[in-house]
Amino acid sequence: MNVIATLLGGWLFMVISGSALAAPTMDVTDGWVREAPPTSRVLAGYMQISNLTDADLTVTGITSPDFDSAELHRTVVEEGVARMLPVPELTIPAAGSVLLEPGGLHLMLFDPVRPLLQGDSVTLVVHRSDDICVTLSVPVLRSTGDESVHHHH
Repeated sequence: MNVIATLLGGWLFMVISGSALAAPTMDVTDGWVREAPPTSRVLAGYMQISNLTDADLTVTGITSPDFDSAELHRTVVEEGVARMLPVPELTIPAAGSVLLEPGGLHLMLFDPVRPLLQGDSVTLVVHRSDDICVTLSVPVLRSTGDESVHHHH
C-alpha cells in the first residue's frame, strides 16, 4: 500500500508542478479605466493584450464585477462622424498584440455598481475562446490629455 501511495503522490506532484510551471499564453498590461462624472452610466477601458504563443488567440469578451455589462468597441470615422461599433470577438495574432486605446479599439463599461473616481481600482476579466480567463485589477484615471499613459498591472 505504501508503494501505491508513494507513486500516486509522485504522480500528483508532477501533475500539479507541470501545470504550475506552464508558461503563460497571454499578457495583459497597461490597463486603465477613464474616470467619468459620477452620474455617468458609461466608462471606457484601455489595455494592451499580448499573445505569447505561436498560434492566434481569440478574446471572446471582457467582463467586470464592477459593472453591469461590458462590450468591446471600435471607433470608426465615416464622413467626419465618429461611431462606435461593437466587436464580438478579438483575434490576437501569434506572437503579436492588440492595443485598446482612446480613439480606436476600446472597452465600454456600462452601469458601474459604485461611483468610481481616480485612485479607485476595478477588476476586469478577459475571456478567451479556449475557456481561459485572465483577471486583472486596473486603476481609474482622469484623462491626461496625453493618452499614451502606461500603467503596468
